Amino acid sequence: LESVVGSIAGLVTAWSLAVLSFERYLVICKLFGANHALAAVPFTWFMGVGCTSPPFFGWSKYISEGLGCSCGPNWYTHSEEYNTTSYTHFLMVTCF
Repeated sequence: LESVVGSIAGLVTAWSLAVLSFERYLVICKLFGANHALAAVPFTWFMGVGCTSPPFFGWSKYISEGLGCSCGPNWYTHSEEYNTTSYTHFLMVTCF
């Protein structure tokens, strides 16, 4: 549970910064409407939850990291059974 909450929080933060930057672009260069702000918040949470939920459905997995006091996505092993490499590539392309 700790790994999922940490992953969601990190990804929502990253997507919030990306969406905020895009909104600033719209404000400066184009018209800005209230719908942009209303759509931005659900979009960031959708992306955060959507990108952290695949390990629950068999695409990669969460493992303990470091000294075993925290958990996160499996960055370390390249298991064909869980397709960890493709999930890592997916996260790098869509979230970072």
